[in-house]
Amino acid sequence: MDGIVGVFGTDDHELVNKAFLATGACQHRGKACTGLAISNGKGIYIHKGLGRIAEVIDYNIVRTFQDLEPVAAIGNIGYTKSAVVEKVNTEPIEVFPFRRSKHRLALTMDGYLIREDDLIIELETDYSFQTRNKTEIIGALLHKHINEYGVSFAAGEKLLEKLRGRATFALVALVFDGKQSYLLTLNDAKAFEPFCYGTINSTFIASSESVSHRRLGGNITREYEGAEMTICSENGVETKRLVEEPLMPDIFQGVYFGNVASICRGKEIFQIRRELGLKLVEHYKESKADVVIPNPESGWGVTVGIAEGLHKPLLPALIKLPQAVRTFQEGERTIRNKEVGLKFGGIDSILKDKVIAMGDDSIVRGSVSEGGSVWVVYNAGAKYIEFWISYGPMFFPSFKEWHRGVDCLQELAVQRAFAGNYPYDKSEDEINKAAAKLIGVDEVRYNSRESIQAVSGKGSFQALDASYPIGETFWPDWLKVEVEKYHKYRGR
Repeated sequence: MDGIVGVFGTDDHELVNKAFLATGACQHRGKACTGLAISNGKGIYIHKGLGRIAEVIDYNIVRTFQDLEPVAAIGNIGYTKSAVVEKVNTEPIEVFPFRRSKHRLALTMDGYLIREDDLIIELETDYSFQTRNKTEIIGALLHKHINEYGVSFAAGEKLLEKLRGRATFALVALVFDGKQSYLLTLNDAKAFEPFCYGTINSTFIASSESVSHRRLGGNITREYEGAEMTICSENGVETKRLVEEPLMPDIFQGVYFGNVASICRGKEIFQIRRELGLKLVEHYKESKADVVIPNPESGWGVTVGIAEGLHKPLLPALIKLPQAVRTFQEGERTIRNKEVGLKFGGIDSILKDKVIAMGDDSIVRGSVSEGGSVWVVYNAGAKYIEFWISYGPMFFPSFKEWHRGVDCLQELAVQRAFAGNYPYDKSEDEINKAAAKLIGVDEVRYNSRESIQAVSGKGSFQALDASYPIGETFWPDWLKVEVEKYHKYRGR
């Protein structure tokens, strides 16, 4: 869930500032760390650290990097893709081969690699790994193929072949060959991770969110298809699709992660969320609510649709407090429950003695609702809560959580609601009632898989139906057992 940006412009005297602004525009990516890297006629230079972008990159860094007359820059905000949040694991990351190579390479990536041990064994005789970040492994593979095939589409094809079925990624990389600097972009064949590009005043910009281009006063040309690669050099900019196979974009990006002003597979994210709210009303039809409120911040879009469909007033009765912390990054549920209680404040004059229709994007573990917003709404005097959810019941964990073992399955709210059993043979009404009891509301109203696809289009609904972008060869055994149960009771 990183925000990544790549910028290329041979005569752009604001190139570094554009990279800074475009990177900072990416939102909701954790923002535990940030970094910028530039490349010019002499090499590659990186500055990074822990914290948000304004805490790590200041005016002096931007000015100093611009004084180096770069032609390309890449930026990252997000996680470290490692349980250990250390500066060494932040991105961009430079690749260090043991043997002398004319190619220097630094990259940053949004995505994830599964079961990389065999790749490390293959690469460790040729590369000195400096981090515990999976991005460095993919960078070493890319560097290896560039050494073999040069800065070329052939190198990208080899990387795609190597990572087929075991990784999702959208990456931007700087390459310096001793004479000139290149900017490379590449994404996985399924286009799982969001990625787009455009040219603004002759400067090429690739980003994980289209709001980066809007921040710079322009628009995207389009979103990348799967396995598309761009090579920017002094000879120009060329984009080519290297492999063609059915796309499987991550639908949850539109439902939850993305900026509401961004484009997700051709559609504005705010409109995706609003239409999901309308679909909920179309499905459930009736409501006893006096007022509709969002569970901030990502609950706003769906709540607009709910209020519109129900013809009920939409009011901001929950306030996200300034001292709020990002609790979805906290692994321990008991700690999350305590922290989410500090996130919200309720407005008594709106909530007291009212029936509330409360909109939210999803219920993952349930702790944000269970320990925070729900308690605040009841504490402010609400007498009844209908909890409307834009996504469906999440039966399965993200593949980016598999490394934690079966716990990442068992901690999901729907799984906890049927502890000692399984939810796959349960009706919609049974699931809604069990989830409501778990998180402590009067009603839960999940959206259906069919309604979500009608709004978002086709893609990966991994949490709902195990439609993972990862090949089954790489699935953990405990997951295979659960998915088999799911298919037994719900059909393939």
